[in-house]
Amino acid sequence: MDPFVEEILIEYVKEQHLDRKKNAEMVIHDFCLEQKPLSITIYRGHGKSSTIRPGLWYSASSDIEVASTSFSGKDCCVFAIHLLDIPCINIIKLIGDKIGDKKDEKEIIFLGGGTFYKNKELTEEGFLEIGMEPFNKTMFECWYSLKPKVKQNAAENAAENAAENAAENAAENAAENVQRALNIIPPEEYEFIESVNDIDIGIKLTKQEKQLVFEEIQKIKHLAGKKTLKHKKRKKTLKHKKRKKTLKHKKRKKTLKHKKKHTKRKSRR
Repeated sequence: MDPFVEEILIEYVKEQHLDRKKNAEMVIHDFCLEQKPLSITIYRGHGKSSTIRPGLWYSASSDIEVASTSFSGKDCCVFAIHLLDIPCINIIKLIGDKIGDKKDEKEIIFLGGGTFYKNKELTEEGFLEIGMEPFNKTMFECWYSLKPKVKQNAAENAAENAAENAAENAAENAAENVQRALNIIPPEEYEFIESVNDIDIGIKLTKQEKQLVFEEIQKIKHLAGKKTLKHKKRKKTLKHKKRKKTLKHKKRKKTLKHKKKHTKRKSRR
């Protein structure tokens, strides 16, 4: 094991401290990600909360009695967590000889980013309450997986597909209506459209479609403004070049005239 990672793990286990300067939480996450996935049951104790919040990784114990007596409260709570192919760090196996009596906690760190389910079919998220036994405190059971939620049946799949199709159709219709509106509005009227309320063209548009039309017109106006500015700048440059050329021509003409006059005087002598 990398000495830096080992140092981070020992400090966390012995002192329950994660050094932010060393980015300790992410170091443990990345190391956990490299471990072999396991399918085992582990236990986690909570003092008050009856849920497990999202995290980069989680800490638990392979011993249910440790989870209950050392980490749970008087009435709450112990979670039996069934891991399903989850990368885990076995603390005893890796640094058990360097953490003193902390090895008695039999700590397992498992990768975060997954979902807790009430059933092994992975169709219902959450934690299943299973009573108060054997420690006379609320007990929960859950299955933890990094895979996405399993759809329950064909009806759920059909409903989801219908929703996706409806969203796609709505987007297509909106695009068609926006283009239709842009075709109706003459470009010379764009400068008079200063808000969404100015878009009234005789066809029914939703608020969102009106907003899209307005934004598209503003883009066109902006591009037109940039082209006009570029044209003016080019015209000014050409005018300057022409003026410079004229001055140069006049100067040349004056020089030739002077030379001619000088030659004429010389010939008279």
